[in-house]
Amino acid sequence: MRLITATIKVGTVDYTEEIQDFSYDPTSAIVEVTDVSGKVHKLAGESGYNLTLNVFQNFAASGFARKCFDDEGKTAEITIVDGPITWTSTITLVAPKIGGATKQVGISPVVFGSTRPVPAETPAG
Repeated sequence: MRLITATIKVGTVDYTEEIQDFSYDPTSAIVEVTDVSGKVHKLAGESGYNLTLNVFQNFAASGFARKCFDDEGKTAEITIVDGPITWTSTITLVAPKIGGATKQVGISPVVFGSTRPVPAETPAG
């Protein structure tokens, strides 16, 4: 068992304090196709990935939610330092939701399309 903590950067900008949690989620590696006879074939492939972040709704000019809103559709390199492992991938930015429950902290669960995350040992220090 381990405690998940992370440092999260997009490019060189640290957004750690604007993200509540994260997960890389593999997408299905099975694709179903139907031939002309109507028979269904299952084809195995490589998993794709999504990166899910719960993002605080900071729409100030320097906020991560604002970056996603302003740069929707653009790609960005993201680095997640998760203890002894550093994960790097390229994500496609999508806009977060705006608003939510009254008198609650505004948090948006955002699902980004991602390349397969690449693990590396986190440098000491």
